[in-house]
Amino acid sequence: GNRTKAAELLGISRRTLQRKLRDVPLIDP
Repeated sequence: GNRTKAAELLGISRRTLQRKLRDVPLIDP
């Protein structure tokens, strides 16, 4: 249903965000 699709999209977006955060190191001021 729509819930499963939404959950999949959320999971993918979270994974991509985590990957981006890992690839781009955070520099503390």
